[in-house]
Amino acid sequence: MSRFAMTTRWSLLLAILGAFLIAPFISWQGATGDAPLPATQLTPNGIVVVGDSITARYNDEPGDPQQGWWSITGNHFDAEVTTYAQSGSGYLRLGSACTGDRFIDRSQAYVGPAPSIFIVEGGRNDWSFCRDGRHVAAPDAQIDHAVGRYLDTLQTYLPASTRIVVLGPPWGPLDPANRLRVTSIIRSQARSHGLQFVSTYGTLTAEGVIDGVHPNRDGSLAIARRVIEALESPPTR
Repeated sequence: MSRFAMTTRWSLLLAILGAFLIAPFISWQGATGDAPLPATQLTPNGIVVVGDSITARYNDEPGDPQQGWWSITGNHFDAEVTTYAQSGSGYLRLGSACTGDRFIDRSQAYVGPAPSIFIVEGGRNDWSFCRDGRHVAAPDAQIDHAVGRYLDTLQTYLPASTRIVVLGPPWGPLDPANRLRVTSIIRSQARSHGLQFVSTYGTLTAEGVIDGVHPNRDGSLAIARRVIEALESPPTR
């Protein structure tokens, strides 16, 4: 046997041995969530996120302290994420000190090319609504109507192929009474519409926020992990 043939055979054997040794590591890495998943049938048309400051205040710079939960999620799935978010806004409340808009006013998010996944992140601000430029406490019925109307709108304009995911509002340690009532309303409306509801309870602990409300790096990672886990599982109502 020639030296070239022997070298080729040894190269082939080493490649096969390497594949056997590396495959378990790749499998483990994917199972632990350390490796991004390719853009498969889950997100071929990208992800759209409508949200409040939990989305709006953060960027798409991997590893940056201000990287958003939505960016971490998109990177995990190797998917393009488009956000339509405004601080202070919600299903009911106008953003930007009562001069902005509500989720339902952002028609560009749900009219036009449909994404694979549409995520609604919000509700933290909907304990109140704007009246004469001031925040006024909102009754349950008003919140319920606003949430239901928005979800009706999404189901009217988005095709059945778009997976709509409704997050329970990411809520820090402040104002637990409103967290309970607003989250309950959103959960109930999501389920009555047959949409996937993802609880974010416990993601924004006192250590995961910078001001009692907005996430630090750990808080954004915690929200992203909850969303990634939900997206990788079969949709549940």
